[in-house]
Amino acid sequence: MDEYNKARRAGLKAYNQAEDNGQNPYPEVLDKLVNTGSLKELNVGVISIPTDQIIGTKTQGRQNAFACNFMPLLDAESEFGRKWAALYASQVEEGIRDAILVYEYLHRFYVQEGNKRVSVLKFLEMPVIQADVRRLMPAKPDKLYQAFLKFYKVCPLYELDFSEASSYLKFAELLDQDLENQWPEKLRMHINTAFYAFRKEYLRSTDRISNVSDAFLTFVSMYGMDELRRMSSSAIRQKISAIRSEVQIRSSGDNIVVKENPQEKKSGLLPDLTKIIPQYTASRPLRLSFVYDSTPEISSWNYDHEVGRIYLKQKFGDLVRTECYENKKDGQPLREALDKAAKTSDAVFTVSPLQVNETMKAAVRHPNVRFLNCSLYLPAKAVRAYYARMYEVKFLLGALAAMMSDNHRICYIADYPIYGTVANINAFAIGASLVDPRSQIILGWSGVNDEDWQKELKYLGVDIFSGPDLAQLSEDSTVFGLCQLEQDGYIRNLAMPVVNWAKYYEKLVQTMLDGEWNNEEAGKYKAVNYWWGLEAGAADIVVSSSVPYTSAKMIELMKDALRAGRLSPFSHELRSQNGIIQGAKAGRLSNEQIIRMDWLNDNVIGVIPEYGKLSEEAKELTRVAGVDTVRGSR
Repeated sequence: MDEYNKARRAGLKAYNQAEDNGQNPYPEVLDKLVNTGSLKELNVGVISIPTDQIIGTKTQGRQNAFACNFMPLLDAESEFGRKWAALYASQVEEGIRDAILVYEYLHRFYVQEGNKRVSVLKFLEMPVIQADVRRLMPAKPDKLYQAFLKFYKVCPLYELDFSEASSYLKFAELLDQDLENQWPEKLRMHINTAFYAFRKEYLRSTDRISNVSDAFLTFVSMYGMDELRRMSSSAIRQKISAIRSEVQIRSSGDNIVVKENPQEKKSGLLPDLTKIIPQYTASRPLRLSFVYDSTPEISSWNYDHEVGRIYLKQKFGDLVRTECYENKKDGQPLREALDKAAKTSDAVFTVSPLQVNETMKAAVRHPNVRFLNCSLYLPAKAVRAYYARMYEVKFLLGALAAMMSDNHRICYIADYPIYGTVANINAFAIGASLVDPRSQIILGWSGVNDEDWQKELKYLGVDIFSGPDLAQLSEDSTVFGLCQLEQDGYIRNLAMPVVNWAKYYEKLVQTMLDGEWNNEEAGKYKAVNYWWGLEAGAADIVVSSSVPYTSAKMIELMKDALRAGRLSPFSHELRSQNGIIQGAKAGRLSNEQIIRMDWLNDNVIGVIPEYGKLSEEAKELTRVAGVDTVRGSR
């Protein structure tokens, strides 16, 4: 009876702790949680289920014989105690073969038959148990459970228990799978084996900072499933330790600190040692690498970043040394470029969201190098994101569009439904409505299949439209920014948004030269994202001389108010196509609410496209940084 007494002590400890914390000291009772008789029952079959997902009993029955951790509470000399001890001996000698009967509700199991078997196996820390599973379907399943059911249909594994609905799709993409077609049986076996190998080492960690499934997802995203399967136990433990911060950041809320302006150099009573003994000199310059997904010759996006890189050499002279790698979009070429850059650089910049996953992996491989990725809303400790806060400029463009329009109808062409894009659309629409309350914004998407927005302009009845932000270097195109469509078909440029990457990179690099990089750390488990706009000089608007001077003057006045914080498109009353977002006395939306915005202003005519309607290029970007509603439509 020694083992029973050990189990009972564990039960009494859990019982007392639960009572002290004001919690139920017994296993949950499903019949008390929900009216099970009203729910649809599905027979899942006899399968192996994770013992740590068994949290209660179907009926009250034997509930009081167990503590909340399923350890026994009754005296060792009781009939219950003797039966438990006999069952334990049977398990040790032969193993328990009979399946228990459980009901699954919202990805948790409640025992109908086999409570003592569960207790014994939990005491022995057995990870799985055979069970005849009956699923009870909730009347209105939440998004998380819907996502799990969709996953289970193609890959029937209960083990994966993510805390976010989007994680099931992320996991599928990591394995080149989807949530529509059955996954190969061999792959399911590999996932199961890899998961339990990871779980064993993760549970041995003294600093468990996330649920096992979320940590597993982060691990696989960093190292890959195949590499995990080849790792020894000690290698898994070592790599878990290396990515501990990333696991915590990705599994917790409020995990990103958005820096809206550059860090001011701190002054104190003690002398500035970086000036007395500078960290970087002409003989030991700050070494920077820029890794482009395309080339500056054919990509206006890469060209602008290249202008910024060249400016750094002019601005800082011998204090800074730069180099660039071109056409390193993804896969092995990007991986090799990042490793090569890391060996010779103090900081590495990648300029596309498509490069973020490989950038993350490189940052883990090279922890002493600073890595930055040009993207928005990146929950990562090892890589800092940087992007321009463009909604302020779009707000000004919207106001100018309404000033110049003759018929209240303005066309806005967006590119991809990724983080920040919807905020740009809404800021434009709000700016237009402030000038002209009757304005209508006709929304189109260049990243949608079979949609030629330039051809459709003449049928929309608009004379003002907002096209691509940048001119395409590979095309003979002057159609970008805010434009006016003349009656004879001539297109006149009125204004354009500008991102001053030279200024952006100058200020980022200055923080490194000043020794301020580490001072911007936002906490052990916080990610830093730079999102600089008008006030920082990172974004601006250029107005054509063809615009009436009074309109240009109004834009300057509004720009000054935005810089000073006296004006914001996302404060006070906001209304979407479906109703009121916030009231008249409300303050500005949070940065997260703005970045992840997935609603359209009430004067916008159009929709956010579903994933299936996007071009392949748009799908690529959306998989990495798409707004929640689009990723959820997959």
